[in-house]
Amino acid sequence: MSEFISGLRYQGVTIASLDGKKKLDLTNSILGIHYYEDILSPCITMTMDITNGYSIFNGLPIRGGESVSMEIETGSGTFKLDGEKALYVYKVSGIDAQRKAENFTLHLVSREGLTNETIRCEKKYKKASVDTHVKDILKNTLKTKKIGTIEGTSNSYSFIGNNKKPFHTLTWLGPKSISKITKVTGVSGKNETAQAKGTAGFLFYENYDGFQFRSIDSLVSNTQLQSKSSNKENIFKYRQTPIGEITANDPSNNFKILNYSFDKNIDLMKALRVGMYSNKTYFFDLYSNTVDIYKYTLKDEIKNATKLGGADSIVVSDEFGDSVTRISFRTSDKGVLQSDGTVVESGRDNADLAKSFSRYNLLFTQSLNISIPCNIKLKVGDIIYCEFQRVERANSGEVDHEQSGNYLIAGLHHQFAPGGSKMITYLKLVRDSYGLYGPNQ
Repeated sequence: MSEFISGLRYQGVTIASLDGKKKLDLTNSILGIHYYEDILSPCITMTMDITNGYSIFNGLPIRGGESVSMEIETGSGTFKLDGEKALYVYKVSGIDAQRKAENFTLHLVSREGLTNETIRCEKKYKKASVDTHVKDILKNTLKTKKIGTIEGTSNSYSFIGNNKKPFHTLTWLGPKSISKITKVTGVSGKNETAQAKGTAGFLFYENYDGFQFRSIDSLVSNTQLQSKSSNKENIFKYRQTPIGEITANDPSNNFKILNYSFDKNIDLMKALRVGMYSNKTYFFDLYSNTVDIYKYTLKDEIKNATKLGGADSIVVSDEFGDSVTRISFRTSDKGVLQSDGTVVESGRDNADLAKSFSRYNLLFTQSLNISIPCNIKLKVGDIIYCEFQRVERANSGEVDHEQSGNYLIAGLHHQFAPGGSKMITYLKLVRDSYGLYGPNQ
């Protein structure tokens, strides 16, 4: 059996009262812990199943907002959440105290998840690079020290907070941001001949390392070995193993795929509805009373962009790839942000949303769910390499070069539970193209 599956020891799990004067050790009361990260969620969450012979709920008492710290030894390393990383109770469910034992589930979230509900972005954010605004909101509004990778943007932006919540604003800035590694940007032409060039789109999320603001292009480019990038991350390699072929005391068991299923593979109808392949934006300039029409064709702009798979281009019929299937209407904001009405633009790209929703939808072209032995070193936003066997009656064990390759971790769920086979990591993986690129290619 894998040591990643069976190795578990609670070094300490404690909950502190609201005033911090009282702490209870939950180590011997835990039935199971479930830890969650999601690339589309601004903060991490956790649930903890508790059982005890006396009332913890009323004994502490637990009323919401209590901090929970923990240190867990696993086969893949130490999982530690304390200090700035401590989680906070936001809900208690399933309370049952009728069988001479109290059972309930604690629902936990990072401190910033609660703070986000109490504060707003109130000021005017003067024209600056988008990453500058992200750092400002994290540091001065959310007042967090858990700032991870905040990727620089090539475009500047000015906006008014409008009393929106910090997480809403940070997520809202993502589609308006263009990465510095994007080779082609902006728009070309005017009137009806205008073209939107390049790609756009950032993701804001929290993982174990803190809050991240990263472009889709960088998430895939920094890990592609064919790009010979000097800053590529270490990639864990996992292999599908037929049922019955896991042998005892084999270290390679730690990196075997236990189960997998494809959540999504092809959905041409949805791709056409959202305008993934080709879309058009009508842009009205309120100051000059002119209209520009920007067409965006993904297959032309993605040729030189980085992708997770080995495909050279987006494979789609010309009938669908060149036909405009979504039309958007936007207006300029010249003069809106200046008290005297002078013509100053916010800095946004006229077709930034058209580019970003094409890129977002392309990233989620393939969606795959797998379960593996618990590996706490994995985080959302990381890339892993998965190798699947070709489906054949003869079970030759040959690699499926279309489905295998690099995948982006979009969702993560660690299950910590005592017992022989309960230490599992569940992953939701996505990628934007087919074809094999792996550590040995």
